[in-house]
Amino acid sequence: MNFRKHIIYIASLLVACSPTYIIQSHDNDLIAVSSSVDSAIINVITPYQVGIEGQMSEVLTYTKNDLEKGRPQSTIGNFVTDLCLDYANADICVMNNGGLRTTINKGKVTRGKLYELMPFENELVILNLNKDDYLELLNYIVKRGGEPFSGLTIVIDKNGKIISNSWPVDFANGEKVRVLTSDYLANGGDKMSFFHNKEQKNLGLKLRDVIIDYCSKKDTIFAELDNRIIILNDE
Repeated sequence: MNFRKHIIYIASLLVACSPTYIIQSHDNDLIAVSSSVDSAIINVITPYQVGIEGQMSEVLTYTKNDLEKGRPQSTIGNFVTDLCLDYANADICVMNNGGLRTTINKGKVTRGKLYELMPFENELVILNLNKDDYLELLNYIVKRGGEPFSGLTIVIDKNGKIISNSWPVDFANGEKVRVLTSDYLANGGDKMSFFHNKEQKNLGLKLRDVIIDYCSKKDTIFAELDNRIIILNDE
């Protein structure tokens, strides 16, 4: 058995179940572990390991097609941003390609696979953007060659200039667009500077938990490429 793996499981359990302690000091000495002690530790850890592995291998749903990463849009990006809007009162949802860490192949979708997709403890937040900030967000998406988003459409020419978008709110009446995103991006992650100094409404929901909850309620899932971002190639 992999002793290091068992120690990781124990550490996870201690983090989940123990009160908070403050480390006052530490030493870097290596401690030799005898085979008898090793066996004793393994005997304690094994039941927990079996339980965790059982949870991670649980099949939550099935996907009818491969959910893959890509630009200017992707099936995995469309899937995640679309489902997130079901959990919040927001106009649009914006994520980043780098935050979605894997693809999901056609067939069974396990809980463990969704942990691979979103291994971070990111939480969902809502920010309000005025017209200038919103246009800066659109330009950011275009300059990046596309990022996952939902709730709007963007039309650009072959040179990357924005021709039109769907205007999710009426800025002329002083309305602001409610953007659903992760706390990482809301705090300026991935150079999303247009989110700086914006009041955040934290929904108390982890992005990963939302994805898991959505999948656990669906017999099958499906996502496709659509016309949310259109590139005109006419001369």
